[in-house]
Amino acid sequence: MVKPLKEGELVHLIDKKGKRYQILLKAGSSFSFSRGTILHDDLIGVVEGSVISARFGERLMVIRPTLAEYIAKMRKGSQIIYPKDIAAILMLADIFPGATVLEAGIGSGALTMALLRAVGKAGKVISYERRTDFLEIARSNIETFFGTVERAGREGSGALIVKERDVYDGIEERELDRILLDLPEPWMVLKHVEESLSSGGILLCYNPTVLQIYKLSRRLELKYERSFRVMGIYEIGMRGWEIKGRSMRPEHRMIAHTGFILVARKCSPTA
Repeated sequence: MVKPLKEGELVHLIDKKGKRYQILLKAGSSFSFSRGTILHDDLIGVVEGSVISARFGERLMVIRPTLAEYIAKMRKGSQIIYPKDIAAILMLADIFPGATVLEAGIGSGALTMALLRAVGKAGKVISYERRTDFLEIARSNIETFFGTVERAGREGSGALIVKERDVYDGIEERELDRILLDLPEPWMVLKHVEESLSSGGILLCYNPTVLQIYKLSRRLELKYERSFRVMGIYEIGMRGWEIKGRSMRPEHRMIAHTGFILVARKCSPTA
């Protein structure tokens, strides 16, 4: 069923060059930019994908943002995990409906929102973050997305438990299905992960430098070889292509290295 845009929704306006403008629809308000003005009342009640003309003739398409599009425009307190890496993390960590997942830290909430949708209504996401400023930004981003984007999936998203806590000091929960770490020194948390992750559960660590991943893998190999089996180390790249007339070529700019992903499984030796 096609649902018309309504007051209180967060939408994106896209011009002919692909530039995006994010607005929250409010009756009686207007949006002004270099190419003219658009009344919010002209957007409220139209269907997503409609093309609206501004005062000077500029035509803009109005859409509800996808999660990836929302992440690109949302407020950021820390360096976020890019959507290309989030997509890989959901698959490599095998985030499934009903899973109980712990992440540390929450950052700006980008990965958290994807996890909430992936675990579904029966699942749970527990987020540890020691910095109050990051927590406030993440909460605001998460509430804005699920509260103002019609197709955010809020009705089927998992429960979110946020704790202002340093994961280096320990993990309170036990029998967790998945643990995701986005920390400078993930090897310092392995003892806590060993105690809290269920047998067969997945540990996924995200780090920007090869030295961090090397130190983590060596610590797993030398000190935790009976508790964890490294399943793989990955780097994700994504390059767009463009077509202009009879020419097709890769874009000059691409999202290359952003981080390494290490995946390990918890094992419980019987002898």
